[in-house]
Amino acid sequence: MIEIKNLNKYYKNNHVLKDINLKVEEGSTVALIGPSGSGKSTLLRCINLLETPTDGEIYLDDIVVNAHKITKQSIHEVQQNTGMVFQNYNLFANKTALENIAEALIVVKKIPKKEAFKRSELLLEKVGLSDRADHFPSGLSGGQQQRVAIARALAINPKVILFDEPTSALDPELVDEVLQVIKNVAKEKITMIIVTHELEFARDVADKIIFLADGVIIEENNSKDFFNNPKEERTKQFLERFRRV
Repeated sequence: MIEIKNLNKYYKNNHVLKDINLKVEEGSTVALIGPSGSGKSTLLRCINLLETPTDGEIYLDDIVVNAHKITKQSIHEVQQNTGMVFQNYNLFANKTALENIAEALIVVKKIPKKEAFKRSELLLEKVGLSDRADHFPSGLSGGQQQRVAIARALAINPKVILFDEPTSALDPELVDEVLQVIKNVAKEKITMIIVTHELEFARDVADKIIFLADGVIIEENNSKDFFNNPKEERTKQFLERFRRV
């Protein structure tokens, strides 16, 4: 389980995240939605300590992080247990699809190369890219690169996978292939937090929706009730704009 208590993030005088409190149950999928600039991506990056929170505590099962006592060891421990899928894939350009996945196992988990490559082949198969194992990122479509990135995140067997707008950099015709892979991962009951603007996808895949605006959690609820019966006026305004699109 993930729990966040009283998390704040400042950039100088800009208060980006304001007293964030939330729980993510093991095996659940949570979608973080909200307008651009609301702090969604910053929250993800604070969870895996790519950004340092200003205040607050993060609990990742038995790992406890206090914003005022973050060490290199705690960063290493958290990042060993969180998979991150970025907007722009972040693959190594000089490594093949297979090598990109194996690198995570070899470097992070210290697994022998032979075993790492064997596991990586299975992960490529899981995301439907067995026939692209020897292709470099430049020879893959954006959707294929993102599917490799998802396989890489899965490779380390993380406690949680964090998706930062995984389809925002894709051409529209490539979005569905990536969303389908994420849906398949969700069926395996791997804990996931997904920042997304794809609200129909969020409604379909997420157990819980969290609506963030101006650095504050405005509303959270199970997916069905959130979309069918929003309680806060700010949420209703946001969803109304979505329905008009």
